Parts: sequence; C-alpha cells; structure tokens
Amino acid sequence: MPVPLSQPSIPRQLSWSLMIDSTAVVVTGSMTIGSVMVQLVNRLDISQDFSDYALWWSKANIWLTNTKWTLDQYGVQSDAHLNFTSIHKSIRLQLPDLRVLSITANFSVSVFAAVSKLCKDLGIRHAEELSLLHSSKLASTNVANERRTSPRRRRHNIGTLNRHNSMGDSLANNSSTVSTLCSPTTPRLRSAATNKTTESTVRHQRPISNLSKSLNSLVTNVDGNLARTPATPLKNVLSQLIKPTNIIEKSRLNGLWYDSSKSLMEQNTNENDLILLRFKYFAYYDLNPKFDAIRLNQLYEQAKWSVLSEDIDCTEEEMMTFAALQLQIQIQSHQSSSTLTSSNNDMGHEYDNANDYDIDRALECLQDSLLGTNITNTSQSTNTLIQKFSSNGELCDYLRLLKSRRFTFKTLKRYWFVMRDTQLTYYANESQQHGTPIEKISLKGCEILPDVHISSKKYAIRLMIPSLDGMNDTLIRCSTDEQYAKWMAAFRLASKGRSINEQSYETERESILALLNMQRPSSSNHQQNKFDIQSENFVSPKFVKKYKTKQLTERILEAHAAVSNLDGTEAKLRYLKAWQALPEFGITTFIVKFKDSNKREELLGIASNRLLRMTLTGDTLKTWWISRMRSWNVNWENRSVTIEFDSETIHFLPLYGIESKCIHEFIGAYIFLAMRSTRTMSDINDLIQQENLFQRLTAAYS
Repeated sequence: MPVPLSQPSIPRQLSWSLMIDSTAVVVTGSMTIGSVMVQLVNRLDISQDFSDYALWWSKANIWLTNTKWTLDQYGVQSDAHLNFTSIHKSIRLQLPDLRVLSITANFSVSVFAAVSKLCKDLGIRHAEELSLLHSSKLASTNVANERRTSPRRRRHNIGTLNRHNSMGDSLANNSSTVSTLCSPTTPRLRSAATNKTTESTVRHQRPISNLSKSLNSLVTNVDGNLARTPATPLKNVLSQLIKPTNIIEKSRLNGLWYDSSKSLMEQNTNENDLILLRFKYFAYYDLNPKFDAIRLNQLYEQAKWSVLSEDIDCTEEEMMTFAALQLQIQIQSHQSSSTLTSSNNDMGHEYDNANDYDIDRALECLQDSLLGTNITNTSQSTNTLIQKFSSNGELCDYLRLLKSRRFTFKTLKRYWFVMRDTQLTYYANESQQHGTPIEKISLKGCEILPDVHISSKKYAIRLMIPSLDGMNDTLIRCSTDEQYAKWMAAFRLASKGRSINEQSYETERESILALLNMQRPSSSNHQQNKFDIQSENFVSPKFVKKYKTKQLTERILEAHAAVSNLDGTEAKLRYLKAWQALPEFGITTFIVKFKDSNKREELLGIASNRLLRMTLTGDTLKTWWISRMRSWNVNWENRSVTIEFDSETIHFLPLYGIESKCIHEFIGAYIFLAMRSTRTMSDINDLIQQENLFQRLTAAYS
C-alpha cells in the first residue's frame, strides 16, 4: 500500500559493523556501550566472568567506561577499532627500597586513584605524596650511559628484557618495556597471524638502554616485610640507579612523572610494564611511627639511595652521620628480624587464615585435649591442633614450579598448589582452585629429595615421579623455611600413602625445621661479624675514592658510637631529619626560559612552600613564596606559564621537552598538600572528594 503524501516517513537508523578485536558487531549510533558489550559477549560464546572488562579505543586513547553513553556520544564511527580488555592488569611495581612487586593495578582510572589503591594495598598512608614514574622513557634521559656502552652490547640489548623476580614470584619474559598497546589482553585466543604481527611489531621497536634494562632487574630482597629495610650491597645497584650526569638530564627526569589526571592506559602503559613508585612531593604530613612503619621505611629508603647515589649533595661530616645512622638501622633490622623469625616459629599462622567454622573446631579440640584424662602427649601445642583441623586435611599456598625440558615448563613459574591426601594439584591462581587444575600429581610412591641452600635462602623440593618413560624430575621451590618445612613434611607422608591429618605430620615438620636451624651459622658468629662492615655500602662513591677502606670504617664506627643507643624507628626519623636539613632537599628543578631575561636557559625550582629562580649552577637568584601567589595560568597552545604574585607577575616557557602540565601539577599539588592541616581539608574523608579537589588544582584542562 503506497504511503500517502501527507504522512511523513520515519527514517530508519542505519546500522553498521563495528570491529571489536577480531569480532564484527552490528551496531547503531544510538546503542549504549553496555548494549554493545552484551552483544559482544553473546557473540564470543565463552563461559567467563567479564565483569572486569571494558572497551578501549586505542586511536582516540580513551576508555569507554560509561556504559550509559551511546556510540554517538563517544564519537565512535564505522572506521573505529575497539579492544575488549580487562581494566585490572598486572604491573611490576618498584618500591623506593628497590624491591619489585608483581601487583594488580586499575588501568581505567586516573593515576591518582590508582596510586591511592596501590598504597592502600601496601599499607602506606597519605598516598597523595606519592606518584608513578615512567621507566620505559629513561632511555632518552640517560644519554651518557648509552654512549658508554659498546655498539656490540647495544645490539644485543635490542628487544630483550631480563626475567624479573618479585616477592618469590617469577614472571614471564617480556619482549620490551616500550609500550605499544597493539595487543591488550582479550578473552579470545590469538591466532597464528596475530602472533606473527605481534612478533614483527616487537622486532621494530626501539632498543632499550642499559639503564632501563638494569632497572628491571633491581630485585634486592624477597622478604615480604616492607617495614624492614633490606640489606643491599651498594656496588650491586649503584650503576643501575637513576643518576643524571648533568642538569639537562636531571630536568628531564623530573618530567617523567605520570600525569595524575589520566589513566595508565592513556599514558602508553602495558601489562607487566615496570613502573616506579616514589615519593613525588617533599611534604610529609602526620608521619606517625605507630601507624606509618611501612611509609617511614620506604621514605627512609628513598632518602638513603638519593644520598648514596649523590643525587643530593652533602658534606663529609653529613655523610658520616648518614652512614652511622644507616649502620644502626641495619643492625636493628637484623636483630628484629631474628626475633621475629624465632617468635613466628611458635605461632600458628594457619589459625589466622582459617574460617570461623574451622576455628570453632580447633577450639573444641583444644578444650577436649586440655580437659581429657587419656592424653599421653602433654607437649602437643595449640599450633598442632589448629594446623590439624583448620584446613580440613588440605594444604594450600603459592609455590614455584620447574619441570624438565621435555615439558613446556622450562622456567620457575608461580602457581597455586593444593595438597589433599596423596594428591597434589596446582592452578594458575587461587581463584581457579574450584575449577579444572593444570595438572594432578599422585605422590604415592614418589621419591622426595631436598634441594636446600641455607646461605642463599633457597628452599626447594625435588619430586622424582615414576612414569612409563622413567622418572620425571619436578622441582618445587618455597619462599621461606617455614613454608618449606610444611610442604616437605606433607610430601614425605604422601609418598608413603599417608596424609597431613595424621599426628606424625607436625612431628615431621618440626624435625625439618630443627635440621634447618642446625645448618645455620650460630648467633655468636653474627655478633662477631656485626661490626665487620663494608664501608663502601654506607658512603657515596666520591668518599670511597677519597679515603681508604680502613679509614672510612674507623670514621663510620666513630660516628656510630653517638647513635648506637637508638632503635630502628628513631634512627630512621633521625636520618630523615638530617636529609631534610640538606640545602638541596625538596627542590625539583626544571630548565625554563624567563620572558624578562636575556639568558637563554635558567632553572625554576619548585619546593613545598616556594618557587626559586636559579642559575644553571644552582645559585638562587630570587624566591617567591607560594602563600603570596594569587593565580597561575598555562597557555596550552604555546606551553607558556604565567604566575601572578602580590608584587609581580612572572612568565616562563619550559624547555627540553618538559610539559607545562608537569610544572602546573607540582604547583597545584603543593597547594593541595598545604591544605591538609586546614579544617576544610580535614573534613573531607572521602577519597573521591579528595581526588576531585586535587584534580581541580592540578588538571587545568579536560
């Protein structure tokens, strides 16, 4: 039937195919992001939890996280290519004490929010004082180190990366620290063509400098206690620390901070990239040793390495004071770790991880044992009962696995192991425990061999598993001696067809621990070698070259006599106080060109309470107090910065590729930090409100 001329026709909305990864989804411009994701998940036909997934538009460099917005509102058209990827990804986070942790970060929120979550997980208060540093961009700043490397070695460095161990983990090899964002994690398996494309992309990436490579290998201690300083020989890490050779490199390093208003993904960060967590702003609020043990130790570590690497200059007397305090902290840390280890052996860790039902059962068994009359073994401890009944016959923990070369596993990898009766199963992680395991191993009839090296703190168990081809060799490595004793005892019982529910399990575990303790050096040897120090680990290289080792040792011990009565916390606070008293403390410098000056280059110094105009040699020409600042503005087109004070207005232009946004963020952040003690700021306990205030002061553009 023909449509009457008087009746207007309603145009149908055109549909088109949108490419998401390698899947084409038919959409319209009025479809919401949530509807597109639902349609995509239905097309994938994969039984998986996609609640952590979102759409990433690599060309526009934005996340499509607002599921109520339509494609037209985001400006997505038919030529767009989206990626369906998880918003939480693993990164390798290097702490100020140079330990590298494998940790999960949110790639879709601002860096300010991501750092706040990371610091909350690590137990660090006042996360607004910290931020993240790019490690993949250090190649362009350390020109001197790259120039000193031979061409042959530089060719071998192309496209390679060392393996990274963190907190007892072993991560897979990464092809490069350079971010490409060409292949984010997707729920679909990659085809052979995709793998070839990825390999060719990696092959054409720019080479990594020696500094970037060495930063990735800075793993100094596998101890999980972040409040205790690890003992790290200076010669092992000094050449790998970020040490600018001139004022230009130092200015560029200060410009490598992440933009706090953008997400990690928006700033070319890939999964498993190495990122540096550092204290960015030198204004430390409410530093309470009672609540800030980890924060205090990490701050001390950053101060220590800045002194030892000569990033901040100090006199000879000041250096000896720093060395004496460092020695006292190291002695106190060793004593506390020894005390903690001995006390942990008497405590039931399994009791802390048990659920309520298991705890009730353990308490009931304990009560029956104490009130019963037929108990023959009166030395049975509470730890035995709790360990026996808290896990319902299971032993679960993260361990590392190494199989023989004929298997696909050629390196140590971290898995979640579950021991039940005589069956050993392992999974990729703890969340997959109730799913299908990677492999099941029957330990009955296996040969269990120890592979322990006490001095190197390597605790491994070698399993000789019988098969049709002979004996398969499998190596399982533990992180601590306590963990090794638990699993070694369980494996020995399982090889005999027995389980950990038997009373002999605890006896076996204690005998293994006693044997390990006998193999350790006696405490008297530790006391004799306590002051047998290596002076080059306590002073910067210029003093090592200036004095002989014996002279340095005598001077350090002489200065140590004045601080030998301090405990570890007091020594760290004294170290930080001496660090803050240095003339160069807390000044972040940038090379700029002032509008009213005939000089080509000058320095702009930004401190917590003032701005400084300085020469390239570090001499201060003029000081402006931030409290007298009326306003500051940035011209985003020509990158110039204008700051108005009570008496004058200054104009300058950042040089050597430094973004004006970086300087703008430093000024706004210090104003934000100065407001923390005010009533207005103290009333804001919500993290979202604090972030909004921080972004209003630092992110001047949307």
